[in-house]
Amino acid sequence: MHANKISVIEFFEQLNPHDHLISSEDRALRLAANKAYYNGKRADLLKLYNQVAKGDSPNKEEHLMLLNIYIAIIDDDYSSIDAATLEKMKNRIFVADVFDADTLKLYCNCISFYNLDENLVISKRAVTQFKNNNSISIQKNILGIIINILIFCFKEKRYQEVDFYINSAEEIATIPEIYFYKTLLLFFKGLLQYKEKSEEHYLDQCHDVIRNIALVGMTEYSNELKDFLIENK
Repeated sequence: MHANKISVIEFFEQLNPHDHLISSEDRALRLAANKAYYNGKRADLLKLYNQVAKGDSPNKEEHLMLLNIYIAIIDDDYSSIDAATLEKMKNRIFVADVFDADTLKLYCNCISFYNLDENLVISKRAVTQFKNNNSISIQKNILGIIINILIFCFKEKRYQEVDFYINSAEEIATIPEIYFYKTLLLFFKGLLQYKEKSEEHYLDQCHDVIRNIALVGMTEYSNELKDFLIENK
């Protein structure tokens, strides 16, 4: 899970420029939160949250923010995080030179908070770093990022940006666990080639993908792809 042995706690310490001044008591609390997060112990995080909320630590606000973010990551639901905290998260991800697995996952969850130009900067760094990684979870995150960027590029008619992402995705060997992402890649390749060459068989490739996704029971998603094709062909 922890690709570069970088603790996620180091990531969140960057949210507050005064974090180098935290006390040993504060550090112990953060390490407990870090352990609970890595072990997926949502109940332990909630216990720590309530403990901090009732206390009078000078860093109470920062601790509650940290715990709130950890719980949001486990829940995969960021609706409880206030706008100021989200902005700090966005800025920290944007300036990151090297990602770890947790920062990569965080970016996947926050990708819609960035505009396309910001996403192009961040995603190219992430894809370049991880496209040769053999971890299935990381491959899924990278391919998920790529698919989202392709969607954004087509919607904004930034077709010149697409080749890097399609080529990078093709460098990842196809295995059963990432078959769905590779199937979606065929859709976007077909759509791009249709726009470049106006040959109907490329549209047929897109329709084949839509039918296959519908056949396995993902009817709603196949309808979304159908609408996307109509709007962007």
